Amino acid sequence: MTGFLLAGVPLLLFIMAIVQFSLLWMSKGVVDTAAHHAARKVALIARTDLRKARETAFLEAYRMCRNRPGGSLGSVAMTTLDVTRNDDRRADRATAGDALCVRLTHGVELIVPWIDRILYSLSPGRKMQVGNRYYLMLQSTRWVTVE
Repeated sequence: MTGFLLAGVPLLLFIMAIVQFSLLWMSKGVVDTAAHHAARKVALIARTDLRKARETAFLEAYRMCRNRPGGSLGSVAMTTLDVTRNDDRRADRATAGDALCVRLTHGVELIVPWIDRILYSLSPGRKMQVGNRYYLMLQSTRWVTVE
């Protein structure tokens, strides 16, 4: 019985870690896809009105991140979209042929018990703790050319 407990606890932690990593991998795919769709919106609308392009792209990314499996309003509230030119200054207007950097940051909640604290403490990237909930900030960057 003791051998079962000694072998069972690490095995359970290993299985829970696999579940958490698979959820993170899936969330990273959704963030990449949302950044791609947001960048497409910026490229299509930016020449006429850059402010409207930012708003439309943010709403597109917000909708995709909210509707992802495991998405919640708490994690979607940590979604930001930044549109810059030459990766250093905020773009105020755009003309055809301009290159814009669209950077999407989305907070993903770590939901698997025990593994959330371990992964949160080991993660080198941006992270946030709100109460007893742990979030990793996943980021995706896309470069687009204004059409």
